[in-house]
Amino acid sequence: MTKSFGEVLDKYRGIGPGFDFLRIGLAFSIVLTHSFLLTRNDAFIRGSVFWFTEYALVPMFFALSGFLIAGSAQRLSLRNFLINRGLRIVPALAVDIVVCSLIIGPIITIVYHSEYFTDPRFFKYFLNIAGWIHYELPGVFQDNPSQRVNGALWTVPWEIFCYIIMSFLMVTAIVKTRYKLLAVTAAYIVIGLIVQKMPYLFPGSVKPIARFLFMSRGSQLITAFMMGIVAFQFKAVIPYSRWLFAAACLVCLVAILTLDSRAVESVINRPIVITSLVYITVFIGLSEVPIPAFFRKGDYSYGVYLYHDPFLQIWISAFPSVFLYPKYGALALYLVGLPSALAVAVLSWHFIEKPILGLRKKFSFIAQVRGVEDGNQAGRESNVRPIAVKS
Repeated sequence: MTKSFGEVLDKYRGIGPGFDFLRIGLAFSIVLTHSFLLTRNDAFIRGSVFWFTEYALVPMFFALSGFLIAGSAQRLSLRNFLINRGLRIVPALAVDIVVCSLIIGPIITIVYHSEYFTDPRFFKYFLNIAGWIHYELPGVFQDNPSQRVNGALWTVPWEIFCYIIMSFLMVTAIVKTRYKLLAVTAAYIVIGLIVQKMPYLFPGSVKPIARFLFMSRGSQLITAFMMGIVAFQFKAVIPYSRWLFAAACLVCLVAILTLDSRAVESVINRPIVITSLVYITVFIGLSEVPIPAFFRKGDYSYGVYLYHDPFLQIWISAFPSVFLYPKYGALALYLVGLPSALAVAVLSWHFIEKPILGLRKKFSFIAQVRGVEDGNQAGRESNVRPIAVKS
């Protein structure tokens, strides 16, 4: 008899055995994609079947986030929920911003330090910590194809927006009532379809805002996040099926072959393709996937995501003739950029994120399961009770 997502999750005491693999696999894949995008190979990525990496990878991260934090959103008060998310996101992000602005920037910049440290762009860069994104530092990476110090930060405000949405769902108790949650998610998609297909219904001044909130690439992340929450709430009835997994993969394959990079900002495909990606994400997360023991020592995915862009940019700046060579230069960049980002991510985990995990143990089941000293082993020993969800 086919088990449900919920039954498999209960079997592993609330922590899917494949989530660690999924996190690091997605992070590594994003680094590979960005290795091409930062080296003038964006036309190759977006003009080939690899366009789907931009469509799928970050939304899968957001779907994973929605699925995993849906449980804590029901256990915790709003205050504790926000504290928990803040402790997970802000400290490592703040250190990344400080490292880029006070260490990498002064070393790389082509302007005098007196000019660098007085330039408005230097001060504005610290606003990234609050989610107000600024990409450039004075004189940094000026000869690179992209002058962005860390283009990956574009997701930060959307992540904050997702937590605002979750806060609303918690205050209204919608997050505890799965059919209301499903209705809200469906309504968000329907509004996006209306914005895309019937823009004449909106006043001229409203259209840009509506497109930004419901059609943009960022809105795709919101859709994936909300669908991840829905998947958690319906976990008791969603089958854990290899056939459904294969069907979801087939949907993605058809999308790869029939759509193109413009699909990222199109709402029409999302009910089918994003739903398939969410199923694939959760299925892998609940599956036993082999992973090297090294990656079970900590969750390095967040650090890899935060630091990979600056280090890819450093390598490009240092050896442009090597890494800007069409296509093959991007692969070479990946081979040196990934270990660089991973090394810093390991330091970030053990000296920043893991100590903070100790503070989060009061608020976070994941933090309790991982533990500060016991790692993932604690998850096998914990007694996790299923969360009741109203219909």
